[in-house]
Formats: sequence, C-alpha cells, structure tokens
Amino acid sequence: MVAAAAAAQGARRAAVATEEERRRNRMTSNRLSARKSRMKRQQHVDDLTAEAERLRRENEAMRAGAGEALRRGRALEQENRVLAAHARQLCAALLLRNSQLRLLGGVAGVALDVPGVPDHLVQLYGGPHQMPVMPLAPPPPLQLPMEIQMLLQPDVMDAVGMVV
Repeated sequence: MVAAAAAAQGARRAAVATEEERRRNRMTSNRLSARKSRMKRQQHVDDLTAEAERLRRENEAMRAGAGEALRRGRALEQENRVLAAHARQLCAALLLRNSQLRLLGGVAGVALDVPGVPDHLVQLYGGPHQMPVMPLAPPPPLQLPMEIQMLLQPDVMDAVGMVV
C-alpha cells in the first residue's frame, strides 16, 4: 500500500509539477503575447502618426495651392473687369463715330456706307441704353444755308486757297 500511496503521491507530484510547468508556460506565453500585442499596437500608433503627418503636409500643400489659385483667379477677374471696361469704351466710341458719320452723310447728302456694330457687341458692351445699331430709316436731309452747302462742294476753294 505504501508503494501504491507513494506511486499516487509521485503521480500527484508529477501532475502538480506538470501543472506548475503548464502554468509557467502559460504565463510565459501570455507575457510574449502581451508583448507582441503592445508592439503591434505601438507599430499601429506609429503608422497612424506617420500617416497623420503625411496628410497634414499634404493639406498644407493643398491650402497653399488653393490660395495661389484664388489669387490668380482674383487677378484674372480684375483683368477681365479692366478689359470689359475698355471694350465698353471702344464700343461706345464706335457707336458714336458711326452716328457722327451717318449724321455727316445725311447733312452732306452723301450716302455713306457705315457698317453697323454687331448686335451681340452692343448687348455685351454697349448696353440697352446705347443708340440703336442701325436706324430704321435714313434721316431726311437737312436744309443748310447756301453758304454752308457751298463749303461742302468739292471744287470750292477756301479763304486760304486750299481745296476743301
């Protein structure tokens, strides 16, 4: 019996030793697993930090590019306003000159072929308050005093002796 008890006790000790060994192995394994988990988590944090820094630099570059694009856009808008004002001045001057030529032709009784300003230009740059491009009917010739009519004749000399 003693031998059986000793064998049972030896088996218990072996089981306890095995249990103790298992417990130590499990603790060691858990420590390694925890260390791997911490390292993996730290690597993930490092990766996220690097990605955040890369995105921050990219955002700064995009903001700078957007700012430059806005500055160029504003400069182009300003240039466009200046060019549009100049075009309006030119259109108004052309309308005025055409009107003057038609009036002079009507006064002189000479048919002047004055091309009209295209409607789209008048609409863009002349506006609705401008004179119409082409009058509907030519104005009736004005009756000028004879002295003025004489001056308009091509073969009349002026006081200095120059042909008018």
